[in-house]
Amino acid sequence: MENGTLLIVFLLIALFLIWFFVWEPQAREARAERKRLAEEERVRLEAKREKLKSERDDLLRSERLGAPGFIIRESLDFEREYRSKGGDGSYGQEMSPLTCFGYRVGKTNGRVKTERQAILRFAIIADLDTTLSFLPASYRKEWGSPLSTTRLNRIYNHLKSMADLRDGRRNFEVAVSDWRNDANWFKTDHKELVDRFLMV
Repeated sequence: MENGTLLIVFLLIALFLIWFFVWEPQAREARAERKRLAEEERVRLEAKREKLKSERDDLLRSERLGAPGFIIRESLDFEREYRSKGGDGSYGQEMSPLTCFGYRVGKTNGRVKTERQAILRFAIIADLDTTLSFLPASYRKEWGSPLSTTRLNRIYNHLKSMADLRDGRRNFEVAVSDWRNDANWFKTDHKELVDRFLMV
């Protein structure tokens, strides 16, 4: 019995010594290495985020400065008319940032495809708090920030819902076709760009 107890004590002491001199230092080293790698990854991601933010800001700045003049004129005309009516209006299908920037479809007063695409390209990058500051802040917020997934989806869904509401109605065939084509082009053309800046 004494030999068995001594053996157990000896084994416990040996295990303690192995733990103290081998396993614990190895575990400490492994923890330190994991911490070092995590810090390196954090620094790398932060640098990537900053680089992407700088790229996005440069892109937004250049696109906004290069906006076609007709979009700015339409926006100013829309604001004048909006204010002359006392700021009344229902926000949704008939009044949206796209309408404010002059987006129109159909064969009667519709814009040509290149102009509609220019408006959609501007709408995804526009700072609505600056360009459409006359609209309620809560409504502007619903459209999300420039180059965000929210903005992309809001524009896409707005175009799709405009088409869905008029689908099958007489004399709306061209307008419905324009909305659907523009929605598909917009999503395809801008999704990759928006995804690129997701982490910013």
